[in-house]
Amino acid sequence: MVKKRLSENSPFLPLALFIVLCILITAVGILREIKKEKVPAPVPPVVKKEKPSVIKKAIPPYRKEKVQIGIIIDDLGWNKEIVEEIEKINRPITISILPYAPYSRDIFNKFKRNEMIEMLLHLPLEPRPPVQSLDKGVIKTEMSNDEINQQFYDALKNFYPGVKGVNNHQGSLFTSNEDKMRILLGAIQSKNLFFVDSMTARQSKGYILAKEMGIKTAKRDIFLDNRSDPQYIEGQVWELVEVAKKEGKAIGIGHARSTTIEVLKNILPEIEKEGIEIVPVSSLLE
Repeated sequence: MVKKRLSENSPFLPLALFIVLCILITAVGILREIKKEKVPAPVPPVVKKEKPSVIKKAIPPYRKEKVQIGIIIDDLGWNKEIVEEIEKINRPITISILPYAPYSRDIFNKFKRNEMIEMLLHLPLEPRPPVQSLDKGVIKTEMSNDEINQQFYDALKNFYPGVKGVNNHQGSLFTSNEDKMRILLGAIQSKNLFFVDSMTARQSKGYILAKEMGIKTAKRDIFLDNRSDPQYIEGQVWELVEVAKKEGKAIGIGHARSTTIEVLKNILPEIEKEGIEIVPVSSLLE
């Protein structure tokens, strides 16, 4: 009995219990850590690193359609012989006929039977001084609205129906006058014709107004023969091709001159080898 009491009242008993408690707490902590280690950490997605030296360029949209150019031959009406040379081009080009030149109606009647050739009325409009127009029937900014309409209808009457549209002959002053151009375009629209702005002035309002009024329209990109030198003309044609390659289409204007026609006869087959399609201007309208 004495021994039992001594053991119950032993001063080492609390210490022993404390040590056991510490061991249990430590064991629980160890078990928790083991469980944490068993849970796999989430694997981050693999990101492919791009080489810093490589710069990605935007890929231009693929053009399903061919690159196209339209060619207008202006100022027809003064020379009957040029007609046969134009026909030898044997491509779908567009000609533009002056309303009052001496052979205009003969040329119109000739090309009217040629399905490959598209015809426009080459309408004389007032140029900016000091340039003067010697053409009959020039439409001027000083005219009233009624006079503008009447002058247009008079110029058109011998060629309608037949011509598909109108482009301006000269007209750097008239096409820059928004009010007067709006009247003229209204008359063109009344005959369901399209309008090609020859862009004889940077300030021309024709193309912009025609789009605003819902008229089918286009504008000249390159003049082909401001000089009659064949090498110059050939260079301008290739410049037209470069514009077409960038924009998908382009319009060039040349004149009814033997040098211009000869260059076109020789160079258009080469252009087609570049994948360029020659089309009537009406195919390029906006």
